[in-house]
Amino acid sequence: MDTAVLAQRVAQFALTHPDERDCWMKATALSGILAWGDPAGVEAVDGWLRRAIATQRSNGNLNYSDAVRAIGAGHVRSFTPTAALPASLGYPLLRRYQQNGDALYLEAARRQMDALRKSPRTSDGGICARAEAPELWIDFTHLMCPFMALYGQIAGDPDAIDEAFRQYRVHVDHLVDPRKHLARHAWCEAPDHYPQSTFWSRGNGWLACASVDLVSIAPDHGDAGHVAETCARLLEAVARYQDASGYFCHVLDDPASNLEASGTLMFAYAVTRGIELGIVSKSLAPAASRAFLAVARAVEPSGKVPGVAVPPGGPGVPFDWTLFGQGFFLLAAHHMKGELTEVLS
Repeated sequence: MDTAVLAQRVAQFALTHPDERDCWMKATALSGILAWGDPAGVEAVDGWLRRAIATQRSNGNLNYSDAVRAIGAGHVRSFTPTAALPASLGYPLLRRYQQNGDALYLEAARRQMDALRKSPRTSDGGICARAEAPELWIDFTHLMCPFMALYGQIAGDPDAIDEAFRQYRVHVDHLVDPRKHLARHAWCEAPDHYPQSTFWSRGNGWLACASVDLVSIAPDHGDAGHVAETCARLLEAVARYQDASGYFCHVLDDPASNLEASGTLMFAYAVTRGIELGIVSKSLAPAASRAFLAVARAVEPSGKVPGVAVPPGGPGVPFDWTLFGQGFFLLAAHHMKGELTEVLS
């Protein structure tokens, strides 16, 4: 089956299954659909984005419903998101603004950026993942940093670009193991500990994807070299744990944990994008191809990408599908289509 045909099927599944539980899970799906540029898909993305703008909260957060919910699994039992979570929608919002020039899109992004600037922080300036505790989560490097950098570029706001790189650095300083060069999931400042410390494959994927997106947006920033070096070391470290199947395990260094699709797709996307940018070794290209093909072969006839650890993503969660899993398939397929013309059905 042609890669583009399979991508169209994956996109259609995402468009016909608009999971309303959390706005951030849509963000990567929207980016993936926009990358392929199918007119019907872009029109549907506009519908989702206009709804996010219409329901933007008084505090500036893009959303579809109340932003407070309880998590029944993982390392927290209550979770009141800060602006860092809905900021994820700001990235596809700005990418679409670059295409349509609609002032409503840019104004919504400005309000979301203002909300980020007012978010609670750790003592060294890291934007907290949730209001209940001074915590940093590795996911948020991707959920907020590319948005801040792109907003700064479009709005002529260099402070926003600096903030993107500042957040990346403070998250890396706290969460990347200096010996293994792999990222842990979550760090809490008070008391100082790791409430969830496994080397989670998707967590490392979030950081890798944030890295390539930041470098692509602001390659000349003073901290771009640090991001590029971090990304290269991270992906080399992750690659050592690839299973013979092409997948990565949910917990990278635990071969007894399940094979997991979204982290595998993030690796494929980040390696391919990193090679394009000249910041990742071409020697990782075969590993990226194996990763993508492993997941592509498992895509169901409906277009569903199975085998994704559902949020919050830590050990012990069930596996199913998610909109960000669909999205990372689309992004990986889009950047790999020149090298992978066909996949096995």
